[in-house]
Parts: sequence; structure tokens; C-alpha cells
Amino acid sequence: MENDNTVLLNPPLFALDKDAPLRYAGEICGFRIHGAGVPFEAVILDKATGEGLIRAKEPVDCEAHKEHTFTIQAYDCGEGPDGANTKKSHKATVHVRVNDVNEFAPVFVEKLYRVAVTEGKLYDRILRVEAIDGDCSPQYSQICYYEILTPNIPFLIDNDGNIENTEKLQYSGDHLYKFTVTAYDCGKKRASDDAEVEIQVKPTCKPSWQGWNKRIEYTPGAGSLALFPSIHLETCDEPLWNIQATVELQTNHVAKGCDRDNYSEKSLRKLCGAAPGEIDLLPVPSPTANWTARLSVHYSQDSSLIYWFNGSQVAHVPVVAGPNAHEGLSDHFTLSVWMKHAVVPGKGRREEETVICSTVQS
Repeated sequence: MENDNTVLLNPPLFALDKDAPLRYAGEICGFRIHGAGVPFEAVILDKATGEGLIRAKEPVDCEAHKEHTFTIQAYDCGEGPDGANTKKSHKATVHVRVNDVNEFAPVFVEKLYRVAVTEGKLYDRILRVEAIDGDCSPQYSQICYYEILTPNIPFLIDNDGNIENTEKLQYSGDHLYKFTVTAYDCGKKRASDDAEVEIQVKPTCKPSWQGWNKRIEYTPGAGSLALFPSIHLETCDEPLWNIQATVELQTNHVAKGCDRDNYSEKSLRKLCGAAPGEIDLLPVPSPTANWTARLSVHYSQDSSLIYWFNGSQVAHVPVVAGPNAHEGLSDHFTLSVWMKHAVVPGKGRREEETVICSTVQS
């Protein structure tokens, strides 16, 4: 037996000498073991009967060596008390098999097992836990069965450590299940430390763009705005070979037409950040401002005029329209134009439009 030094021989150890019953010559004085490093020794128990035994020099370890083989030889006591003319027997083979003792408990390969599953499915195997045993024999080194210690959970474990669910898991229920499992070897020895299992439930995966908003608020004059700064494509772990995306912007809150059509001129100036103190170069026609008198006008939300230029009209704005008529325009000024383009019917492109023209006369 493992961790013992007694060897149970079958058949028992006996040596016979045909010189018996002669004293010394017919007696067995001892046994000699042949082989280097053999951890056994043979002793004589009864010289007259030749009975002996084999024992280990120290307790044997099955995990180190399961079997040992060596040869043994007997010798008589010679022709007298001084052991002269000692005779030796032929050599016999001894085969020792070390029987295992269930000294090791199962040990789990991992302390914690984690896995994620999609809701709404019954799995044949969600994951597999594994324990090993350090004993040398099949009886004590094999794991005979596993057990879930946590009660009232929708999972089962088989004798191979495979875990399955007994009902469909729902993301709307528990997002995370935590439970404890243990293992037993075939000698019914329990694992020294149990293992923990965590199963995360994920919602049903649908390939789609995620992390974007259907509605975006934009304040005029705020500069550039990233439409979808956190957008990502959920592929559900499926392979990809081509991605196409189309972005369409709509002003659904506007009944029709351009959003700015619903604002008065004064509101537009304030909304779009016009500088205060500007001079209107296209004022309402008056005796002192008659260069807009012949221009066609367009409907406006308020009393301000929107002039219509059809390509054959032009407005000659005199220099006297400036704030300092006697000085004229300086070398640095800002011109702000509020305009809406009209599509020319029957033509694929817009005609050339001149906003301001400066000429030098000789």
C-alpha cells in the first residue's frame, strides 16, 4: 500500500535447501536484492524454514512510481558458523505494484469561470468546468461527478462538468447568475476548494447601427456639429465584407420649404449673428434712396422688403449711402448679403450671379 513499507508477496517468500536438516548447510541465512536504487530490502525470518519478507526501506509513493521490478537471490549459511563455502540460489524476479491511497482531493483548473450567453435559448452546453486529481490510480484520480451547490438556479451540471440551462434565460430577468460548483473523485473525496461560475445574459443581438440619435438639435451660429460622435456598428460577431451607410437629413418640424422662410428680416439678422449698426444698402424706396424704386419685390413676413433679381436688373448703390458720405468707403469694410437662390427652369446649372461689382472709370 502507498505510504506503507510492508510488501505482501504472492506467493510468500520462502527458500529451500536440499541439505536440510543439516545445520548451517541446510539453513537459509539471508536474501540479496540485485539492482541499483531499489527502495526495498529482504530479511530472513526463520533460517530453518527459509521464510523471509520484503519491505520498503521507506514508505513508497504511488504518484512517483506505480510499479517496481527487481531480482532476489537466497544464500545458505555455509558449512559452519563461520559461513565458509556459502551457496547461492538461482535468481527470482519480484514485481511490486503500489496500491494507491486516496490522499489527494480534486482541484479545479480555474477558480472562477465566466461566460456570456444570449437570451431566449436552451443550450446543450454553456461551459465546462474541470477538476483534476493528483492520485495515481484510476479509482482515485478520476473525477466521478460534479455538483452545483447553489439552490434554486436554472442550471444543471453533468458528470463531465458540462453546464446547461434548464429554462430559457431572459435579459429582462436576471442579467447575471452566480453559483458554486464542487467535484468528487471516484473515492468520494470532495474538492478542497469549490469553483465559482458567473453566467451573464445578453439581449438578443440584432445587427444595426447603435449609439446615435434620430433627432439632432442645432443652434445656428454654433459652428460645426458632429452628427454621430458615438455611433458604432453591432455585427453580432458575424463576418463583414461590405458596409454601406446613407445619411439623410430632414427638417421634419418645418411644414415645407426652407426653415428661414418663416423668419422676418429682423429675426434673421439676430438669429444669424449680424453685427449691430450696419447700413442698409437696399432700403425702402424714398426720395433720398431711389435706387431700389424699380426693383421687383418678394413677399415678406413683415414690412421689410425682399427684392427679386431676375438677371436683367441691377441696383446702383451710391457711395453716399455710407455712414460718412464725404469720406466714401475705407480700405476695409464688411458686406453682408442675405439671399436665396432660385432654380432656373430648363437649365442644369445656375446662371452666373454677381453680388457686388467694382469698376474703375478713366
